[in-house]
Amino acid sequence: MNLPRHLVVALIGISALAGITRVHALEPEVAFPTNYKSGVLYNSVDRDDRKEIHEQYTSRAAIEAAEAGNPLPDGTLITSVAYAAQLDSKGSPIRDAKGNMLTGALLRFVVMEKRPGSGAAIPENLRNGDWLFAAFTAERKHDTDPQAEVKGCMACHKPHDRLDYVKTYLAMSGKRVETNPTPVPARAVVTTVVRLVVMPTRLKVRVGTPVTWVNTDDMPHQFIVEGAALKTGYLLKGQAGTVIPNKPGVYSYRDTFLPTVDSLKGVLDVTD
Repeated sequence: MNLPRHLVVALIGISALAGITRVHALEPEVAFPTNYKSGVLYNSVDRDDRKEIHEQYTSRAAIEAAEAGNPLPDGTLITSVAYAAQLDSKGSPIRDAKGNMLTGALLRFVVMEKRPGSGAAIPENLRNGDWLFAAFTAERKHDTDPQAEVKGCMACHKPHDRLDYVKTYLAMSGKRVETNPTPVPARAVVTTVVRLVVMPTRLKVRVGTPVTWVNTDDMPHQFIVEGAALKTGYLLKGQAGTVIPNKPGVYSYRDTFLPTVDSLKGVLDVTD
């Protein structure tokens, strides 16, 4: 059967849109939590890489579960609210006396809901247990912009099954600052994380030399050396994590919490 050209084009467009929004089909299952502010504001972090402030809210029951080191209860809702930072005339964030960025316009929401059995409908490579994800605009409408797909959020949370797939679980449990950090090993090559920037980014060491990341940020980090089977533990503020490379090579490393942030990526050059 020969279809009119305009109809063929329309059908192709619909098919392409269906592919783009495939993950969005999961989102309408999650309703916007209109009363999210009646919960606990348990976390607020500056995202210097985006010039944004992110706040997270959840229930008292979820906080208590995290404080006890348990998985979050079924039915838990976590609402992440993103605000633009106020900027000065040079485009730099305006900060308060403590160095925190000042909140500007509301940008968007991301909501996580833990619903028993819901994970079965999600592809394994994106599945986060029974957590559903949804993105909303500042007007509290489901965000259908392909650039706002929750697929990226799902892939980012997936490695953190130890945290019940919730990257802010440590903050929820009250663990923010390491008060008794492990000393940096002697002879270690050290790089420091400051406002989501690793300094220095390129590290050159010999086999067997300790490599240490020191976290000064409010949010936790964890660094993985790709192709070398090396990974630090979760690093709270003030905490150091060390790996010891045992094979020569040039390796890339990144943060598992913010794997797409370029300023948290670097190179580890290991020589004999």
